[in-house]
Amino acid sequence: MKIKISTLLLLFFSLALFAQDNFKRHNGDSFSLDYPNDWTHSKQTPNPAVKDIFLSPENTNKDDQFRENVNLTIEDISNFDLTLEAYTKKALDQVKIQIPSAKVLSQTTTTINKMEVGLIIWSADFGNNMILKFKQLFIISGQKAYVLTFSSSANEYDQYIEIGDRILNSFKLAK
Repeated sequence: MKIKISTLLLLFFSLALFAQDNFKRHNGDSFSLDYPNDWTHSKQTPNPAVKDIFLSPENTNKDDQFRENVNLTIEDISNFDLTLEAYTKKALDQVKIQIPSAKVLSQTTTTINKMEVGLIIWSADFGNNMILKFKQLFIISGQKAYVLTFSSSANEYDQYIEIGDRILNSFKLAK
């Protein structure tokens, strides 16, 4: 019986270590984060404000119209005196103006890696049955605002949020 329990424990810890090995670290100029080995990192982004994008594997399902991703925007806020709360509110106001169908699902602050973080979750209908759901983290450090956004189709959000959270929660600023 002791051998079976030992074997099961060894198997469990081996699987836990293996799961950790399925992620790799990206070191940017002022940050680092971990993302799955089967995801793709790119600096070629759809928007010049987005510095890095991490893309899920392409799905071969013909009905899947959206590729889940995490992207990072870094904004110089040296000309503004913004608290984390003020910056988060400003970002949320911009979303509501630019995307009238946006629905805020939650808004809070939390701590990730000893950093105070603004957190919003929202969704929007972009037409043609394209409903997307977003989880955004806002971090103010010095004269910069870091915005991490996990983007998913609403239908696949629950399937991808564990990976999205792991990527978002791994974010660290360089010292």
